[in-house]
Amino acid sequence: MEQKQPVGVLFGSIPFYSTEDLTSLIDNLDEKQTKHIITQSLQYAYKSGIFNLLESELVSKSVRILNNNDLDQF
Repeated sequence: MEQKQPVGVLFGSIPFYSTEDLTSLIDNLDEKQTKHIITQSLQYAYKSGIFNLLESELVSKSVRILNNNDLDQF
Protein backbone atom coordinates (compact mmCIF):
# COMPACT_ATOMS: atom_id res chain seq x y z
CA MET A 1 0.00 0.00 0.00
CA GLU A 2 1.37 3.37 -1.05
CA GLN A 3 1.54 6.17 1.52
CA LYS A 4 -0.02 9.48 0.55
CA GLN A 5 2.54 12.24 0.10
CA PRO A 6 1.86 15.71 1.54
CA VAL A 7 1.43 18.61 -0.88
CA GLY A 8 3.22 20.83 1.63
CA VAL A 9 4.80 20.98 5.04
CA LEU A 10 4.31 23.97 7.34
CA PHE A 11 7.11 25.07 9.66
CA GLY A 12 9.16 22.09 8.58
CA SER A 13 7.03 19.69 10.63
CA ILE A 14 3.25 19.98 9.94
CA PRO A 15 2.25 18.20 6.70
CA PHE A 16 -0.95 18.90 4.79
CA TYR A 17 -2.32 16.69 2.05
CA SER A 18 -4.70 19.05 0.21
CA THR A 19 -5.68 22.69 0.09
CA GLU A 20 -8.92 21.64 1.79
CA ASP A 21 -6.92 20.24 4.73
CA LEU A 22 -5.06 23.52 5.02
CA THR A 23 -8.24 25.59 4.80
CA SER A 24 -9.89 23.39 7.42
CA LEU A 25 -6.90 23.79 9.73
CA ILE A 26 -6.98 27.58 9.36
CA ASP A 27 -10.75 27.83 9.82
CA ASN A 28 -11.02 25.41 12.74
CA LEU A 29 -8.00 26.07 14.94
CA ASP A 30 -8.52 25.10 18.54
CA GLU A 31 -6.41 26.10 21.54
CA LYS A 32 -4.31 22.92 21.51
CA GLN A 33 -3.54 23.23 17.79
CA THR A 34 -2.84 26.94 18.24
CA LYS A 35 -0.23 26.31 20.90
CA HIS A 36 1.35 23.58 18.77
CA ILE A 37 1.50 25.84 15.70
CA ILE A 38 3.00 28.72 17.64
CA THR A 39 5.62 26.42 19.14
CA GLN A 40 6.47 24.90 15.77
CA SER A 41 6.58 28.29 14.05
CA LEU A 42 8.90 29.74 16.66
CA GLN A 43 11.19 26.73 16.39
CA TYR A 44 11.13 27.03 12.61
CA ALA A 45 11.83 30.76 12.78
CA TYR A 46 14.75 30.09 15.07
CA LYS A 47 16.18 27.50 12.70
CA SER A 48 15.58 29.29 9.40
CA GLY A 49 14.44 32.84 10.06
CA ILE A 50 11.70 32.79 7.40
CA PHE A 51 7.97 32.11 7.00
CA ASN A 52 5.93 31.61 3.86
CA LEU A 53 2.57 33.34 3.44
CA LEU A 54 0.50 30.37 4.62
CA GLU A 55 2.63 30.00 7.73
CA SER A 56 2.35 33.72 8.50
CA GLU A 57 -1.42 33.44 8.25
CA LEU A 58 -1.46 30.51 10.69
CA VAL A 59 0.76 32.35 13.18
CA SER A 60 -1.36 35.50 12.91
CA LYS A 61 -4.62 33.64 13.44
CA SER A 62 -3.09 31.66 16.31
CA VAL A 63 -2.01 34.82 18.11
CA ARG A 64 -5.47 36.33 17.63
CA ILE A 65 -7.10 33.19 19.06
CA LEU A 66 -4.81 33.20 22.08
CA ASN A 67 -5.45 36.92 22.65
CA ASN A 68 -9.23 36.46 22.40
CA ASN A 69 -9.13 33.56 24.86
CA ASP A 70 -7.12 35.67 27.30
CA LEU A 71 -9.68 38.47 27.03
CA ASP A 72 -12.50 36.02 27.79
CA GLN A 73 -10.92 35.32 31.21
CA PHE A 74 -11.48 38.90 32.44
